Amino acid sequence: MKSSLSVAELTRAVVFSPIRGSGLVEQTVRRLGEAIEFGLLDSGEQFPPEHELATRLQISLVTLREALAVLREAGYLETRRGRRGGTFVQGQHAAPPTSRQRGSKLGAEEIRDLTDYREIISTGAAVLACSRASADDINLLTDFLDQMEKATSYLSWRRIDSRFHITIAAAAKSPRLVEAETTIQRELGMLLNSYPRHPRILQVINEQHAKIVWSIRDRDTEAAATETQVHVRNTAETLLGMSVALRSADDDGDGGLAD
Repeated sequence: MKSSLSVAELTRAVVFSPIRGSGLVEQTVRRLGEAIEFGLLDSGEQFPPEHELATRLQISLVTLREALAVLREAGYLETRRGRRGGTFVQGQHAAPPTSRQRGSKLGAEEIRDLTDYREIISTGAAVLACSRASADDINLLTDFLDQMEKATSYLSWRRIDSRFHITIAAAAKSPRLVEAETTIQRELGMLLNSYPRHPRILQVINEQHAKIVWSIRDRDTEAAATETQVHVRNTAETLLGMSVALRSADDDGDGGLAD
């Protein structure tokens, strides 16, 4: 059923949804760290009280406190004492503390597999957004286009890029799509942050982003699907080309690029 939540409410609902499985501390660090990195939680924003947050995440208070301690040590959060105290988002970083290891380790088959998954998720989200996105959602996506054009560093551009794609999923009013797109953006970030970027590549990507937004604005599902697929496949070709170049450098003894 279509959600009536706004993009901001939906993304926060996903961020603070129950955490399942094993490795709960690491999962919590990654979930909250990614939310901060992708701008889903704003700098200066206050977290819910610890007991409430542990209940919403369905983890123990001990587990939550361990995860918050890791994020504080990494500079993601700060704790303020006193009547107006609590846990606050301190800023954005290149990657959550538990996600910094893989970088350029993905091979061609893994990149292709990620691309297949991304094409299904991102295209489906764009198509649904054509019928479900509100005027406010489209205005937000348009604002992201402007912010990416004006970004003064690759890191700031990449943060907006991630949030742009997650917002399309949120505009589709699907918590599952938001969760899936967030996972995709995490894996892409570990790849993209390891490779050199050229201004012309970013310009082409910005143009592709604009075509996706205009398709959603015009409620044109066919165009939204086509433009998203073009964007996803072009990104994959860039990653595959860069991966080959880096591996060739490693084989020649150059050591590749530093993380």
